[in-house]
Amino acid sequence: MRFPPQRFLHLVIILTIVLVIPASQSYPNGVGEVANDGCVCHGVIRETTELIVEGLPTKYESNTSYNLTLKVNGAIENQTNSSAFGGFRMLVSHGEITLENTSRGQLLGGGWTHSEEGNKFREWNFTWTSPMDNTSYVEFKIFGNAVNGNDNPYGDEWNSLIFKLPGVENNDELKNQNNLYEFELYEKVILASVSLVIIILAYRAIK
Repeated sequence: MRFPPQRFLHLVIILTIVLVIPASQSYPNGVGEVANDGCVCHGVIRETTELIVEGLPTKYESNTSYNLTLKVNGAIENQTNSSAFGGFRMLVSHGEITLENTSRGQLLGGGWTHSEEGNKFREWNFTWTSPMDNTSYVEFKIFGNAVNGNDNPYGDEWNSLIFKLPGVENNDELKNQNNLYEFELYEKVILASVSLVIIILAYRAIK
């Protein structure tokens, strides 16, 4: 039986697309290094999901403790009466982080994240002790996710907050990048296009 080259090409393209697209996964127990560049496998980025860090000064003093609160404000609501509500991944270049409630967060893969208990909230309190050197700056890289509790990544929304906090002896002009991703529309177009191509090619391949 001769296998049509066009059908074979369709199958190859489908297989390539499936292999290239990573599987989505949620992390109710906390997320490690896989989220160091964003929650790309857990929902979509939305400007309506807002990350707020309360308690930081304009410039930090050396070896000083600051009581901080990380908040994830979003329009996503829990749809299934699940305990899952939100999560975060936080990287701080210098200084020490101490969580107020150790049952709600943990150190994982070189950064801080929620625990299974902390997945029930969208607000976490911690203490940041600044480094001895106040002539440089500290970079905060934070990703927060508002989840809907359906036990999968779909329907959740996340955002990022990335900034440099200078010490009191630092007079450099620092450029902050509050949002790591600026291509939400691009992501949607790519995802929709890929999905449509898969459907069309699969239909032609089995027809």
